Amino acid sequence: MTRRTVRYIVLLLLAALTEQAAAQTGSAGLQFLKLGVGARALAMGEAYSAIATDPSATYYNPAALSLVTSPRILLMHKEWIQGTRTEFIGATSRTGDFSFGLSANSTSVDNIELRSVPGPALGTFDARNASIGLSGSYAFSPEFSAGMTMKYLYEKIYVYDASGLAFDFGGVYKTPWDVTLALAVNNLGSLSELDKESSTLPASIRGGAGYERDLEQLDSRLTLSTDIVSFTVEQKSHVHVGAELTYKETFSARAGYQTGYDAKSFSAGVGIRYDIVALDYAYVPFQVDLGTTHTFSIGINFE
Repeated sequence: MTRRTVRYIVLLLLAALTEQAAAQTGSAGLQFLKLGVGARALAMGEAYSAIATDPSATYYNPAALSLVTSPRILLMHKEWIQGTRTEFIGATSRTGDFSFGLSANSTSVDNIELRSVPGPALGTFDARNASIGLSGSYAFSPEFSAGMTMKYLYEKIYVYDASGLAFDFGGVYKTPWDVTLALAVNNLGSLSELDKESSTLPASIRGGAGYERDLEQLDSRLTLSTDIVSFTVEQKSHVHVGAELTYKETFSARAGYQTGYDAKSFSAGVGIRYDIVALDYAYVPFQVDLGTTHTFSIGINFE
């Protein structure tokens, strides 16, 4: 079987998975799976499926693990709206044409007031959501890679909990024109019942493109990216765009924009790298008095 034949088979599989995801309708739970990870990705409007050159590829597009050229670790802390906090840790490595990654994503809300009738709170409780994933990607050629993530999911609200499995599938293709194309289908799976009802996972289809160009006169590199993200259960689609300018591979300035969301659109951030350590920050303001979110990441690149 030639590599070209294998490439066509993988693309047909992705198309079939896309049809399966698009057939779902209704409303989704486990919204923490839609919050995004990594300060660089969030600052660039999460237009990241084609340029995920760090362990956050395990979240956005497992095929992009093949773009990660050396072992890396990513740690993230995010202060989200209404007291919601997210922690993420991811690690990637590579051997030959095979790349793999491990990830853990946890979101929590503390001190939720408990009431059975209107009036004073009877007490408080916490809500917890978590995802633990194993990802793999294989480079069928220097241009084309395909990958998959298998995730164990867990949620707990008050005294009730549920668990399940979900899968992500993705592909990445490097064109001859310095443009990278990507397709990913995320969060296909199911969850056990929480009390008496199970949550529907927020399945999504993400198609994107990324472009990088060296600006020799400025001693900088420009990265542009875009994603079209369709949440199939809610039947809503969004356009994400992002840009990054990196000076001397040391300092980066980033900005992003997302369409179609009720309370967010613009994002921005900065990053600085020294030796093998990269520090990144993302600023995402929300409208309708929901406040501002801040994300911090530490990346270690074992080049």
